[in-house]
Amino acid sequence: MKNEPLAKKLLELVGSGFIRYKLQDKACVLVVSSVVGLKKIVNLINGELRTPKIHQLYTLIDWLNKNHSTNITKLSIKNSPLYQDSWLSGFTDSDGSFSIVYTKLENGAKKRKIACRLRIEQRISDPITKESYEPVLTNIANFLNCSLLTRSQKSTGNNYYTLAASSQKSLNIIVDYFEKFPLFSSKYLDYKDWKKIVELILENKHYTKQGISLTNSVKNRMNRLRTYFNWDHLNNLEA
Repeated sequence: MKNEPLAKKLLELVGSGFIRYKLQDKACVLVVSSVVGLKKIVNLINGELRTPKIHQLYTLIDWLNKNHSTNITKLSIKNSPLYQDSWLSGFTDSDGSFSIVYTKLENGAKKRKIACRLRIEQRISDPITKESYEPVLTNIANFLNCSLLTRSQKSTGNNYYTLAASSQKSLNIIVDYFEKFPLFSSKYLDYKDWKKIVELILENKHYTKQGISLTNSVKNRMNRLRTYFNWDHLNNLEA
């Protein structure tokens, strides 16, 4: 439930709804069902979507127009360059992850390896419309200078598109982008820690004694291992 502060901030910005807690999954969900709240969300995201989920938005707009005397125009899917707006930041908050690969010599490895990676994964197609996610994932992979691959989940049989950006060129692109369009979930904190090791790699200092020590320290406090959270960055989130 580590992203509860973000859910509360979004609730404050929308001004309508409630937070549903899923204790078994250690998660919370922001639920908005009032007409006022739904109109606010439509106004915020109409014209900003890039994935097949736009059809769910269109269904909502049709319902509002038919039942609540609105005349909302359904704006087309966004196709401007990714570097121009914060869409990819929001998509990464949802479906991305920052990780540090650290292979120690004592684990039987022939050579120590330190690498930073941004991984994004998404289903092959939308479960409702069956429309493929390939165009938008290909666009992301091209922007991040990496390959788009597919994988199958053995336990469910589901197929996913996946990309992992880790080259120095990719790292420069990633840092430049997220410094301009910051994340807002707890992944912002992971990114800020991850960036410290990226800077070591770009300066070729990651295999120094100090670099190895910092890498080990940062890796052990990221993602699921994180215990300290500072949410001051939410002060910059506005509707």
